[in-house]
Amino acid sequence: MDQMELIEKITVDFIACINKHLPKKWISSSGSSGPRFHVVLSEKNSSYVSSEYFYEGERKFVHWTNIQNLMSIINSRQIRLYNLQNSNDVKEFKYAGEKLTIPDNIIDYSKNYLYTFSFCESKEKDNPILWSKYGNDYSGATIEFEILNNPEDWINFMLSRTYYELPEKLIRLVDDLKCLKNKWSGSGIETEIDLGRLIAFHKHSDFKDEQEIRLSSYYPYVNIEAILKYFNTEFRFDNERPRITDYFGLYLWVDNESSYITSTDKELDRRLVVNDDYFIKNPKLKITNISFGENCGISNLEYCKFKEKLEEIIRFKLGYRISLPWGLYKRKQ
Repeated sequence: MDQMELIEKITVDFIACINKHLPKKWISSSGSSGPRFHVVLSEKNSSYVSSEYFYEGERKFVHWTNIQNLMSIINSRQIRLYNLQNSNDVKEFKYAGEKLTIPDNIIDYSKNYLYTFSFCESKEKDNPILWSKYGNDYSGATIEFEILNNPEDWINFMLSRTYYELPEKLIRLVDDLKCLKNKWSGSGIETEIDLGRLIAFHKHSDFKDEQEIRLSSYYPYVNIEAILKYFNTEFRFDNERPRITDYFGLYLWVDNESSYITSTDKELDRRLVVNDDYFIKNPKLKITNISFGENCGISNLEYCKFKEKLEEIIRFKLGYRISLPWGLYKRKQ
């Protein structure tokens, strides 16, 4: 059998293996260079509709943060998506990666380019476990928000529940690819499929009480100039785990038609200037409510002053009104 005929036979087996375990619409391209075969997963969120990696519920959510980060989000009009070096889970990505026999160097590399923003369904706002863990025992705050646009139109953003076990189809895919390599072992065959987009939504069962939903972006920028412009870096020395983590900002929706932010003076106009398709290809988030935990450091009486100021900031930063709660958020009995 000549080399060309051999490659053709391996190609048939490789494509059959991929199609056996992954829906065709998940795959944007596949091909080979000699005995090296590769598959690239789609960056279009519409490719994952009706799968476990496409969130189908009501798109109203709650995110816990501290007061300083809350004000940073409002003032900058951006949420931050951090890469997985920022995760509280030191085994983030590694848990799924090891089960799929992904080499450690590939796992570490992928963690640098997988960016996430985590939250829960809005019904979890009263969850004392989440308030204790992510609301710093009621000393932080919750941001409630909704996603206004159609996730099917997003490019390189995915929204999904987080799962605390690995699906059998991915494990079987990896097993079958190993069998394929054994079958054609004398050919020098290599197979490559980056499952990072999907691994983003799998964590160890130790974290199942989080009920986490994730917004993720995998390799949001690949051009070096774009990386230098949009990525920012933080040094984290907390919890005896010094690390370097990057993040990029995703703009909140701003009502550019509102008189609160428009001005006849162009230099003083506060409308959000983005490309026309920004809130089509990217998630369109609108803040709907904010609550301060009862241990945030102020009394209910003092809170009234901060409440009024925050409502004003939101009006003149985001262009719409929000009526915040009249009191601090108390632990449910």
